Amino acid sequence: MRDRSTVIEMQLDGRTSRFILGPLAGLELPRYVAAPPPVYLVDRRVAELHREWLDGIQAGCPRDPLRVLVIEGGEGAKTPARLHQVWEWLAACRLTRDGTVVGIGGGAVLDLAGFAAATWNRGVGFVAIPTTLLAMVDAAIGGKTAVNAGGLKNPVGCFHPAVAVLADPCFLGTLSRRWWRDGMAELVKTAIIGEPRLWADLWGHRETLQRLLADGAADEPVGGVLGALPWRDWVGRAARVKADVVGRDFRESGPRRALNLGHTLGHVLEAWSARGERPLGHGEAVSVGMAVVVRVSAERGRCPLPLALQVIELLGCCGLPTSWPAPPREQLESLLLGDKKQSAGAGLRWVLPERIGRLDLDARIATDELLRWLD
Repeated sequence: MRDRSTVIEMQLDGRTSRFILGPLAGLELPRYVAAPPPVYLVDRRVAELHREWLDGIQAGCPRDPLRVLVIEGGEGAKTPARLHQVWEWLAACRLTRDGTVVGIGGGAVLDLAGFAAATWNRGVGFVAIPTTLLAMVDAAIGGKTAVNAGGLKNPVGCFHPAVAVLADPCFLGTLSRRWWRDGMAELVKTAIIGEPRLWADLWGHRETLQRLLADGAADEPVGGVLGALPWRDWVGRAARVKADVVGRDFRESGPRRALNLGHTLGHVLEAWSARGERPLGHGEAVSVGMAVVVRVSAERGRCPLPLALQVIELLGCCGLPTSWPAPPREQLESLLLGDKKQSAGAGLRWVLPERIGRLDLDARIATDELLRWLD
């Protein structure tokens, strides 16, 4: 099976982390479980739609039904209360120091599972099996784990790399259009950061992306999507970019800040919109954040206007928003002050794109500049 898989080796904080992308990648799980049986934290939707695949993934390790916890996915999974529930479950499972937590689901479930693994018995093994596009190209890679608290996005967390990330593109076939769109924001972001060939490929396929993802109801599955575009190639290229970045700067002291492109404002809008009737998904919020900073960069003469317009057009072709109603100024500034990247001496550092593969990682943006490009 290995010869049909993409394998990316990472050294993160002195530990080996391996990303495996390919059909039936999950069958490699027993290689990464030190003391079976592991415990499984599973997204409810995945448990309902992929029962046979989950059985196959778990078949290589001794199984115990009591060691499987099924939870609702989405940002609602990332709360202190849910984390406490997971701790109580790990206690009931009597998971030992050499045990392993296996997270199966989207980015929120993997964040929760990773943080639980990091904090149980001062750190146990963690294996991530991402089942969404966003999780495969971003959330599962790099070792960041967190939960939301105090109305803020990810303020409570730690670094705890997965021993392995086992990504099977077949899971993507049941995603609704909304979740495809969410993942595309991270795919576009990664291309801008450091993959000119991926950027050119995405731009060249924008009409197909428009037909598949922008047109149609958000909550419906996308017929024929897996065979329409080179998803496995795109996921592999994006994973290599992120693996390279986090391998060079695991603790985010420099180059890893590039991965925050679109996220500083995106996290604010995501947290703010969660209080209303129409919450933004993570990818939607990041899309708005990218569109705003690329406009700011173009206005400053740092990013060529044609490229800025291409970024905005491509995001729109993926069915993603490129502007959003602004929070009240006081709320906007308060949420920005709560950003975990804020420092007392330097303030909040923004990421501005200048061209594909080149970014300013130490920019400052005034509130008025942000409000100019929000509705």
